Amino acid sequence: MAIFSKGSHSATSSSNSETTVISSGARIEGKFYFASMLHVDGELSGVIHSESIVVIGKNGNLKGELKADKIVVNGYFEGDLEANSLEILTGGMVNGDINIKELAIENGGRFNGVSKIKQDEPVRLIENAPEE
Repeated sequence: MAIFSKGSHSATSSSNSETTVISSGARIEGKFYFASMLHVDGELSGVIHSESIVVIGKNGNLKGELKADKIVVNGYFEGDLEANSLEILTGGMVNGDINIKELAIENGGRFNGVSKIKQDEPVRLIENAPEE
């Protein structure tokens, strides 16, 4: 099967299953707005907003402002985090302030900072991103 195909996937099904990957060894800085899932194994710093899930892999290092529907940390995060759901896996480290509805920390996961319970307001995403 070809990597790029003119398949029978509809626009809605492919956008829900797309994943943006920042590979190990990559180092990127800036402002990022994703509709797709994001998987970080490299280093990413700046403002990151996702309408979907953000996974920080075992080798991932993310610093800055992170807003997403769901965040899973298996690597390292430092900064301000806002999400409906946050999971810190064994070996994961979150260092900073979090504003969330649901929090799960596995045995061996670490959190250092201030946590707030998120009110029932939607996460500010792409369409509400500030203009500069």
